[in-house]
Amino acid sequence: MKKTTLILFCILSLSFSVFAQENPRDIAHESIPTAMFQVTYAAQLPGMDTKIDYGFTNTIGGSVIYKTKDNWLFTANGNFIFGNRLKGDRIDIFGEGITTTTGEVIGGGGLFSSLALYQRGMHFQAEVGKLFSFFPNPNSGFFVQAGIGYLRNRIRVDYQIEALNTPYPLIEDYQYGYDRMRGGVALHAETGYLVMSNSKILNFSISFEVTYARTRNLRDYDFRVFFDENGEPYVMGYTDKNKRFNDLYYGIRLSWMIPTYQRQPEQYYYY
Repeated sequence: MKKTTLILFCILSLSFSVFAQENPRDIAHESIPTAMFQVTYAAQLPGMDTKIDYGFTNTIGGSVIYKTKDNWLFTANGNFIFGNRLKGDRIDIFGEGITTTTGEVIGGGGLFSSLALYQRGMHFQAEVGKLFSFFPNPNSGFFVQAGIGYLRNRIRVDYQIEALNTPYPLIEDYQYGYDRMRGGVALHAETGYLVMSNSKILNFSISFEVTYARTRNLRDYDFRVFFDENGEPYVMGYTDKNKRFNDLYYGIRLSWMIPTYQRQPEQYYYY
């Protein structure tokens, strides 16, 4: 793992150096080709099947963008999805088999366990887009882009290892029977405004985005147990791998960019 990370770091460093050694560019008056490294944050709301399990969602990520002289955009990015707004109570999430009537999980010591539930996921994609020059220079303006990738989401259970009161039904691999992990191919569309400043200091974009993923269950078994009106247990059991979910996220994305072009020095005139 460390060796792979080192190799990737060297490749990125070399790429940055190569791009940075391009001839000086007059960004204020001409459209230029350049690579950009981008850090992003998105505030998103769920739709379709996603809103059954989750509420407001955060996404942070990074991108590598190449903008051509004709203002075509080629992007590769990765995003980490996280949030703490889950729908339903703990009985819905864990079932009635391991919870009390109030949704608490009792630990090995007979006391209520300290649990925290979160949404976790990831989203990787490749995109192609077009920038339409406007202001403050030919390299800034409105843009649209779309792409395809992979999205995955799940419920994460955090618990405390307490002396004599560990929540054994949820520790280690057992929690995977309750996390509802699903994933699949995702389509993404985005439109917004991108600014590359003449001074190379202020480079950012703001956009509205929509991500739709056709997902399926990634866990083989659902551990949840419920009881019918006669007190008979009903085990959720094996998941249906043929069932498909329609996961949807939409929201506003803010991005900060580091371009790699070499800015043309200011011109001075001496008399």
